[in-house]
Amino acid sequence: MNASTAAIDPRAARAAAQWLVRLHAGPLTPSEQQAFQSWRASDPAHAAAWQRAELVCGTLASVPAALRQTADAPPQSPQRRAVLYGLAGLIAAGPALWLTSQSAPWQAWRAAIRTARGEIRHMALPDGTQLVLNTDTAIDVRFDGAARLVVLHAGEIHVATAHDGAVPARPFLVRSSNGAVRALGTHFSVRQGGSVLAPRTEVSVSEGAVEIAPSQAPGALRTVDAGRQGSFDDVAVSALTSSPPHADAWLRGVLIAERMPLGEVLAQVARYRYGVLRCDPALAALPVDGIFQLHDPDNILLLLQRALPIRLVRRTRYWISVEAA
Repeated sequence: MNASTAAIDPRAARAAAQWLVRLHAGPLTPSEQQAFQSWRASDPAHAAAWQRAELVCGTLASVPAALRQTADAPPQSPQRRAVLYGLAGLIAAGPALWLTSQSAPWQAWRAAIRTARGEIRHMALPDGTQLVLNTDTAIDVRFDGAARLVVLHAGEIHVATAHDGAVPARPFLVRSSNGAVRALGTHFSVRQGGSVLAPRTEVSVSEGAVEIAPSQAPGALRTVDAGRQGSFDDVAVSALTSSPPHADAWLRGVLIAERMPLGEVLAQVARYRYGVLRCDPALAALPVDGIFQLHDPDNILLLLQRALPIRLVRRTRYWISVEAA
């Protein structure tokens, strides 16, 4: 029996969830570090719960985002209680719950087309549309007589739409948990972002234009033209801004940083590796320049350590903290 199938004691699961949130709040004090190590070593149930917690955090991409939001929340806030309750349930139940849940983002596990963490895949759709799936992405493709639909459950895709040979021509749609993006003859990217409790969809257009329709306000349409980006939730679309340079470099398997803050670089790197990657807030603004190969995220971390006054602290196999050297 391994970490993914072992039964987990509910009390140990709750404690592991609390430690996950605490570790995301900032570096542990020496006494906290000792308490954490003592807790893990004091009972096999604790060690098993922590191993499962790492598996949850490393497998479900939206969990670290929820932890980051929860770390600064007041101890008795509804948000913190909800995340702790949900994490404890995931740790205790394991993959059986992740695979059967119908709610986002867990439904990504049931998608027909998926990429692994760190994988970038190119594919052609039946109409000739070219699709690129970024790391840790899950989609379903549903073409019928009414529409050409891609359902984005998790991750990020880039779409280069083809002319539809059907008569009449069918619209090309990307649907996320927040609503729909309609292509208007274009090249564009859609990313399912946000957190478990507050999902948000990000859209960037490189050619042509798209039309965004939030799910709970379908009449509040917003057009995004080439060179622009924005995001939306269930009810509204954000203000639009210019797309940053090299935003689509991931299509070539690279991350291009030009005075990019270290915190942002690490957030991108974290999408391509399993486990948790934390950054000391005091270091987050350090500027980074370079071209990095996304297929080897651990090497990116080593290169950053050589170039900047930082050090990598490996708390466990899947938990790395970036701290001052």
